[in-house]
Amino acid sequence: MENYIFDQELCRKELALMIYCHEYTLSMVDHVGFRKFCAMLQPLFKVVSRNTIRKDIIEMHEGQKDKLIKYFANFKNIVAVTSDMWTAVHQRRGYMAVIAHYIDASWNLKSFLLRLVYVPAPHTAQVLCDVLHEVLVEFHLERKISTITLDNCTTNDKAVDDLLDKLDSSLMLGGKLLHMRCCAHILNLIVKDGFAVLGDGTERVRDSVGYWSATGKRHEKFEKTCRLMNIEYSRRLNLDCKTRWKSTYIMLSIDVLYRDVFYRLSLREKNFNCCPTTVDWDFAMEMIDRLKLFYEVTTLWLGTRYVTANFFFPKVCGIQLAIRKWSTPDYELMQTMSEEMKSKYELMQQMSKEMKNKFLKYWTDIHGLMAIATVLDPRYKLHMVHALYGSLYGPEAASVEVARVKQLLRELLVEYQDASSIGTSNASSASKSTPSSQDEVFDIFERYMSSQPADSSLLVHTELDLYLEEPTLPRTNDFDIINWWKFGGIKYPTLQLIAHDILPIPVTTVASESAFSTSGRILSPHCSRLVPKMVEAIMCMQAWSNADMLGQNHSTLSTEFQTCLDDEDEPMDEELSTCNNY
Repeated sequence: MENYIFDQELCRKELALMIYCHEYTLSMVDHVGFRKFCAMLQPLFKVVSRNTIRKDIIEMHEGQKDKLIKYFANFKNIVAVTSDMWTAVHQRRGYMAVIAHYIDASWNLKSFLLRLVYVPAPHTAQVLCDVLHEVLVEFHLERKISTITLDNCTTNDKAVDDLLDKLDSSLMLGGKLLHMRCCAHILNLIVKDGFAVLGDGTERVRDSVGYWSATGKRHEKFEKTCRLMNIEYSRRLNLDCKTRWKSTYIMLSIDVLYRDVFYRLSLREKNFNCCPTTVDWDFAMEMIDRLKLFYEVTTLWLGTRYVTANFFFPKVCGIQLAIRKWSTPDYELMQTMSEEMKSKYELMQQMSKEMKNKFLKYWTDIHGLMAIATVLDPRYKLHMVHALYGSLYGPEAASVEVARVKQLLRELLVEYQDASSIGTSNASSASKSTPSSQDEVFDIFERYMSSQPADSSLLVHTELDLYLEEPTLPRTNDFDIINWWKFGGIKYPTLQLIAHDILPIPVTTVASESAFSTSGRILSPHCSRLVPKMVEAIMCMQAWSNADMLGQNHSTLSTEFQTCLDDEDEPMDEELSTCNNY
């Protein structure tokens, strides 16, 4: 047994840590049962009041915030930012989440909450711009931004335009690629436009699920019928939300597994008169095939623990090719269809046309930085851009687009090369201020070399060509692009710096959505009176502890506490947890 020394202050800190990690209410310290429990465990510990524990959490937040501000003040690389707005239902207050994404000096991908700022109404473009600019200046990031990823709306477009006027012109390429649209949000708009023309195409399937999941007795009967027919009931029936296409996709993909069960029950249950027909099931299968691509791409883009920028270009082009194929009618196939199926097939064609129109509205000009991220993937390089642009636009147009991407990469290389030269010259001038021990011969040599004009374009061109001329790596699913650039990119120092800054750029605002999910639990009906300052303190402390920003001890304890937050769902319900706004 080790000697134990009681520390009242340390116990108070651990109590505060438990409250913000576990999302407990502050009033728990006033509960009689909790006070009796603490007195039984350690009579020396004096349980503090609600106001004191609130003060402790705010002080801990301000102390850690100051450390992070100093950290970013000395941060040498570029940070990508995502931001989104959320209105607390029980408070009727608007909050802006600002998330930072970057690769640190050890080549570890980092993503954590900077601030959850209260934004007073009305939420105009100027108000959003001012709040976001204030956060960037506070954390010394106004000159270290690569992109800002936002949802697609005119207010955000205007806010970014106003923000460009406030930020320094030393941003990447002068800030002309600052605005990054949330790809998941745009995909959501594309699929919604397609769903709008379907009408009641899936109504009988939806009604069947609603009937057999309405009561526990009906659900048990459905499950029993599955066992009698030797069909494994591995995925539970779940009714979809009509406004969320991902939930509709999951519902259909589950229902088709039990189409025979639905038919069997329609013969035995008199009140079950909405059983889908064979045509309905065929239509559902077509829907699943088309939505599967969007579902897989969205799920891939929603990741926050791995790089997603290099997946952007291939996946977007794959969607465009698929929509083009769907919108081309197959007249030979239509000759073999019944009239009912033909009408549903024509409905699908109309859906594809609507999706194509919406796609072209947003993706006519592929985001340049995301194409560069694909080039920086050693499995693809320029070959992927050549191949996909060739399939989409033909050889001549493809050559123009590839040249545009390559020119953009050259501009980045020159910019990074110039910045590196400035840093070297500053270091040299600093070293000259101290006594030198070099021989006179080397001093003469250095003065001669510094007087020669630097042919930076030749150096950049050589480095880029060396990278592009090397053979591509095999396409493996477990490839770690960050690890490759950390070790394999040493021979391309400028490209390595670019990869370090571009690869962490997120293509969605899912990090902000995750923050709002946590905020919704904190601002529950029982905690709706929390002031914005307290909400931000709890949210940031929880996010920072999970992101290993508070030190090893806090991080370990937070991880242990966090395991208790997420209840384990049944395996059959696991997919439904992915159904969010996208």
